[in-house]
Amino acid sequence: MLAIFGSAGAGHGIWANPLVVLAIVVVSIYIFLKFCSWAKSKQLSAGVKKWVFIITGLGLVVFNVLYARGNAMVHESGDWSGATTALLASLVWVFIFAYALMTETKAE
Repeated sequence: MLAIFGSAGAGHGIWANPLVVLAIVVVSIYIFLKFCSWAKSKQLSAGVKKWVFIITGLGLVVFNVLYARGNAMVHESGDWSGATTALLASLVWVFIFAYALMTETKAE
């Protein structure tokens, strides 16, 4: 879990194995690159792309607040739900942003 939440402390069990953490990182990068390659063949209107970029800027603030609250919950009570929610929400938005960034802009 140290690879996911750096300030949360050392992992336990299989998560403490550096080879497992490295494998997860490599597989995640591969999946992301495949997703970006797939998105290159798609088209999206300029208006939609603009709004995704605007919401991404606002989302930076929101995701930072979510991470801070999630890590505070882990340190105070050991509850991982806030940190997990922050991680999953930001990962979903990363894929939305990458899709908007990689797609071709439709000709109007």
